[in-house]
Amino acid sequence: MTRYIVIYDISDDANRNRLAEELFRIGLTRIQRSAFTGDLDPQRAKDLVRILQRFIKDPNDVIHVFRLGIRDWENRIVLGREWGSLNEKIILF
Repeated sequence: MTRYIVIYDISDDANRNRLAEELFRIGLTRIQRSAFTGDLDPQRAKDLVRILQRFIKDPNDVIHVFRLGIRDWENRIVLGREWGSLNEKIILF
């Protein structure tokens, strides 16, 4: 399994809400208003990209999908309260 982060900027409210629902359905966890993360196997990751393509409706819409190594996730820095159930360490500067 590999950790993925999905970050999006979708202009249409209804489309953006459907996207969030789909990301929850896939099993990802919300970490910001327009950012989700989760662990996916290679086939599920391919399915994710195929599904996400349906949500690009406007020329200004964008979805970023990042594949992370476990060390990348462990070395992240979170400022403020973390969303979702991923209640790992929080570092404040």
